[in-house]
Amino acid sequence: MKKRYIDDDVRGQRSEHPDKIGEFNRKMILSFTKAAADKYHQLTSSQKAFIDRELDDLKFNQNSTINKKVNAELDQAIVFERNDHEIIVTDIIAQPTRDSQEYRRAQIRMDRQNH
Repeated sequence: MKKRYIDDDVRGQRSEHPDKIGEFNRKMILSFTKAAADKYHQLTSSQKAFIDRELDDLKFNQNSTINKKVNAELDQAIVFERNDHEIIVTDIIAQPTRDSQEYRRAQIRMDRQNH
């Protein structure tokens, strides 16, 4: 497998869920393949909100039969593999909104409002 990046390398330091203190399994490591890390860095902040929430939930979820988290409304998905002490994010599927015409129009509107 390609080089893996740990959670702190990709997303920076993350705070623990304050409502689940004590349930967190510190032995569970979240790591990313290079392709998944690159895709994570290309997401917009609103896209990262869903992805971050789902990645944090993966650390708490003990269901080993699931290997994909999907948000059909946002057309986003996280594909991962799980072993005893590690969750490996292999792919992040999201529409490239920065390349869309709607995104460019929104940027123009925001620039006009701010000037």
